[in-house]
Amino acid sequence: MTINWLAFLTVFVSSIVAACVVVALFATAIRLLATPPHGARPAGAARDEEMDDVEGPQRPRRATAAAVVLFVVAALVALYGIYLIIPVLHP
Repeated sequence: MTINWLAFLTVFVSSIVAACVVVALFATAIRLLATPPHGARPAGAARDEEMDDVEGPQRPRRATAAAVVLFVVAALVALYGIYLIIPVLHP
């Protein structure tokens, strides 16, 4: 019994790339959720939570929609990886 090193290398590289893709998608989605509203002041000194303006401008809708799409794509990539790992799921 010998080890197929090319197959091992292929699985190793594809798993590293897939993990990086999922992390990049998730991190980009989180960054989009942290997008400040249009015309917002830059962050200044620390402030109390009671001073927060809850009724004020909100983050752009495009950023929110893009973040949701990226979260869904990251979840689909992760689920596809699980599908490939579990042989019972594909006949």
